[in-house]
Amino acid sequence: MGPGFSIVKNEIAQEVIYSGRVQGVGFRQSVCALASKQLVQGYVQNLDNGKVRLVAHGKSTQVNNLLKSVDSIWAENISKIQVNDFRPGDGVTGFSIRY
Repeated sequence: MGPGFSIVKNEIAQEVIYSGRVQGVGFRQSVCALASKQLVQGYVQNLDNGKVRLVAHGKSTQVNNLLKSVDSIWAENISKIQVNDFRPGDGVTGFSIRY
């Protein structure tokens, strides 16, 4: 069972690190609202290095739609995107902003 493995078929988990002007501009609130609409679980948080970390887990179509929406809406602010497969911890439910 490698990273991103899910027992439920067609589910994925991704960690996405966004670089650019992504802190102090409403990025996390926007991502949280978009994730809730897509029924994606996980969280979004500011990192000390000025980047933002998004952890998204759910059906592959929903996670991919979330990432496409974020990329589209925030294209002018995002300078780099790093995507990694991720294995979510137990008990991750809903979507939240972490501080």
